[in-house]
Amino acid sequence: MLPNPATTMKLERSGTGAATTSCSAKPTLVLFPGALGDAVCLEPAIAFLAESAPVTLHARGGAAEVAALYPSSVMVRSLDAVEIARLFAPSDDPRTDAWLDGFARIVSFTGAEVPAVVRRLHAGGRGVVARFPRPPLDEHAADLFLRAVGADPKRMRRVPRLAAPPTDARDDALPLLVLLPGSGGAAKRAPRDLNAALAGRWRAGGGEVTVVLGPAEEGEDDRWRAAGRVARPESVARLAALLAGASAFVGNDSGPSHVAAALGTPGVVVYAHTVPGHFGPRGSEVTSVSLDAADVGAATETVWRALRVRLP
Repeated sequence: MLPNPATTMKLERSGTGAATTSCSAKPTLVLFPGALGDAVCLEPAIAFLAESAPVTLHARGGAAEVAALYPSSVMVRSLDAVEIARLFAPSDDPRTDAWLDGFARIVSFTGAEVPAVVRRLHAGGRGVVARFPRPPLDEHAADLFLRAVGADPKRMRRVPRLAAPPTDARDDALPLLVLLPGSGGAAKRAPRDLNAALAGRWRAGGGEVTVVLGPAEEGEDDRWRAAGRVARPESVARLAALLAGASAFVGNDSGPSHVAAALGTPGVVVYAHTVPGHFGPRGSEVTSVSLDAADVGAATETVWRALRVRLP
């Protein structure tokens, strides 16, 4: 039998990684179908909700792993859970009503086009069903997520934050540049020559380089070995640990760049196809560079000017 979310024990993690448990009152339920980068953009909205009640977030894959790094305490469950399957089932199920009754507030970013789901979530007047934002957008996705939970982006913190896990110990003290050359879409990738040039300049300045590759870059390891050490982190937590210990990063408009920016790692996001106003990574230490395909050399110089200040 599944536990009642109104009485379940909630795992809380402090900023130092210590864990405690507390019995929670009725929490807020959030259903989120987005990917890794989307989940980073969601963090300010979750922080807003967590100020007034515990939050139970249903997500999957990289998004669920990102949620585990939120500074706010969040109970993370799978979007593929049986409760969600019942919610989306064609016929009503009394177990769905009983499950939803365990939450004081419900915010769903999925199901807006399924009338039965909207009706079930709206029952009791505590549910909000928002359409998942897709580009082109009039404002950043993080602001849209804040509006969906009833927050005013003009008055709230809008820059996502993630809590860094323990960083990997390094034997040397050389400044580390992490290159994030991949992306889920090939059109969003900056030219390999740009990354190679930056890696060479960084090493010439006395630093070391790590190139992070993901599933979309399968078979590319040999192509990047000349730029630096190639790494394939097995989890978002391992990726975050690597990025948190870096002096700087360079990435595309991609999930790993969102993670780096939210950790506060200084760096540059290169926009080869998209624009920062859609889903671009936000961070207090992040510079955005739009790539002119006709003049990659000029873009390389612009990125390097932002990077070189991170070398001793």
